[in-house]
Amino acid sequence: MSRRKLFQSNDPAQAAVGPGPAYVSVESLRQHLAEFLLYAGRPVVIMRGRSEVGYFLPARCWRQREDDPLSAEITEQMLDAAGFQPDDITRSEQEFTDMRKRTVIHPRRGKRHD
Repeated sequence: MSRRKLFQSNDPAQAAVGPGPAYVSVESLRQHLAEFLLYAGRPVVIMRGRSEVGYFLPARCWRQREDDPLSAEITEQMLDAAGFQPDDITRSEQEFTDMRKRTVIHPRRGKRHD
């Protein structure tokens, strides 16, 4: 099976986010983690039996929320269910960017030691 088959279709009618979040078992998430990380186009509710145990909000959904009202609604519902606000995500993105600047672009890396 192609890595993208879980999330992508050649049918343009199925390219939209869909009516709501996707549901996945812990086992299926474990088996297909790469596909979920790379190709998920809508939020994912992680289930163990009949209990919700986690939520996964793909960056793609977060970035497209301004362009797609359905994506924005689903994203808001997912954040609410997880107990987060949009500002929390924005703050986390900024903290990651700042951390990356400190660790990847380290001042000593640009200097030569002859």
